Amino acid sequence: MKTEGLEKQTLTLLVFSANVIIGAIARQMVLHHGLDAFNGYVAFVVCILVLTAIYINLQTLFRQMLSPYLEKLFLKFSCYMEKTMSMSETDEEPTEKGVAIEETDASPPPSPDYKQIRQSAMKAKERIEQEKLATVLTYTRESFAPYMKEDDLNLLCQYISLFHTAKDVPRIPQSVKVDSAIRTIDLMHFGWNIGYQFSKTGIQIATFIKRVFAEALKENEISTLKSKLRLDGKCTIKIDTSLKQTA
Repeated sequence: MKTEGLEKQTLTLLVFSANVIIGAIARQMVLHHGLDAFNGYVAFVVCILVLTAIYINLQTLFRQMLSPYLEKLFLKFSCYMEKTMSMSETDEEPTEKGVAIEETDASPPPSPDYKQIRQSAMKAKERIEQEKLATVLTYTRESFAPYMKEDDLNLLCQYISLFHTAKDVPRIPQSVKVDSAIRTIDLMHFGWNIGYQFSKTGIQIATFIKRVFAEALKENEISTLKSKLRLDGKCTIKIDTSLKQTA
């Protein structure tokens, strides 16, 4: 681009210089024929203007009419074709590189394997749930060991494991017997503590303890138990929202 601009400036300067020289010759001819200096300067300016107008018109005529024919003629020569192709490749190369860079930047990174991610997430979730269950079972044994026979305590732990994994409250074929020292408020607190860890609803917790401790809660309705799970009062088993595994 700089070379073409320099060539145009050089050509314009040469044409202007030629016009000035011819204008100066015209002025001398006017003075030679006996006219005054003013007429000489008028002849000088008019000559330059006419020659400039002729140059512009010839240049326009060349571009519009002669240039297409000359271009076809020059294309027949291999050297001219090679030069044209070289210039075209030079102009297009940055664009192609830019497009390649854009395509590289726009391409998304390779996504990890979905099955592998899902499997890892499921294993992590299962591990957390197993830790919750182990904590609750340890809490259950520590809470009821002084107030329940070993067989009943083992049966209670089995029911809690079913309660943890089942979506609905499991059926209880045999209720669990508990010492008379454990009152209704203790069983409600115990039910809420384990149900809170398993993210169970109030109605699920009340139904579970009603079925498990059927004999101890025979005089209580499920709706009553649901509304009094966190009842304040004197108790052996207190409300505990953060059970700790001690075993």
